[in-house]
Amino acid sequence: MHLTAEDRDRILASLRDVGPSKAIGYLPRYTIIDLLGLSESAVIAEANSRGLAGISLGPDLCRIKSGALYVYDRAALGQLLAASAPILSFHNLPTDPDEFVRVVAETWFDESHPAHAIIAEAFGQGA
Repeated sequence: MHLTAEDRDRILASLRDVGPSKAIGYLPRYTIIDLLGLSESAVIAEANSRGLAGISLGPDLCRIKSGALYVYDRAALGQLLAASAPILSFHNLPTDPDEFVRVVAETWFDESHPAHAIIAEAFGQGA
């Protein structure tokens, strides 16, 4: 499959838009490696150069079939989690950004779960 530059930019926006208003982004490993032809280490290095964290999780640690690469803004996510600490603590969810990303990667939270709104906001889908 041939992707245009616009297609590539649109796909990578999930990661490149991460910052103060979108604390977490992800792409399936399949998309990064097979579709975009990028290395995970290069994507993580690019995120790190912007002051962001990146982690690749295989399918054994992630609910995405091929695994996924997550890019996140520790500071922005930390602020959101601190503001949401009572709800997170009540539901035994971490307030540490690194641990939170791992839990979100591994666990599906139904829309009825109180943490769903926090997760949606972390991914830039809520307010």
